[in-house]
Order: sequence, then C-alpha cells, then structure tokens
Amino acid sequence: MSITPAEIQQALRISKAIEQHLESTRTVNVRSEELYGILADAKLVERDHEKGKHFRAFLVKLVKANMLNLIPQCKAFPRSGGKYDWTFNRAGDRMPARKQGTVPTAPAEVPVTE
Repeated sequence: MSITPAEIQQALRISKAIEQHLESTRTVNVRSEELYGILADAKLVERDHEKGKHFRAFLVKLVKANMLNLIPQCKAFPRSGGKYDWTFNRAGDRMPARKQGTVPTAPAEVPVTE
C-alpha cells in the first residue's frame, strides 16, 4: 500500500501540529482521542462523532505503508483484530527537517574578445 504526496504532506502538517501541542502542554503518553480535537480544529483531519475515527484510519494507512515515521511522535501498539493503540510523545529531535532547495543560477557570461 502506498500513500500519495498529498497524504505525505498531510502527515507532516499533522506531525508539526502535534509537536507544537505537546511542547506547549508538556504532556506525555497522549492518546489519539485527546489530540483529535486539536487536529480537527486546525482542519488537519476530518471531524467525526467517534473522536478521531478518520484520524486513526489515516494512522493505520501510514503503518501499512511503513510510513508512520512521518509522524515521529506516534507509536503504534498492535491489538487483536488489526486495531492499534496510539501513544504520542514529543519528538523534536526526530522531526523531519525541510530540505533547502538549491536555486538555479544563471550561467556565467563569458566575455567575447575580438
């Protein structure tokens, strides 16, 4: 199972929002249901009546694609029936850094000699 570039970007935005929340509250071992409201308010995940059903489904998709490292704050603990328990902790040292792109430069002009 692969994920799209848009889903990768969504995961990175979610990771950044989670890290900011965990840094400001200084909490540890936060459950997905606790983060759901913050992420839904920021319009990073779809709002639902099950306190994060779509968010947890997205996390499962990341696990199956072996891409949960996009959200380094998250740890998945498998349960029976293909379900998971999710725990979140600060991961500032493991956050993906945005790579600086190189700006193409114009080729140097060579003086014409006559």
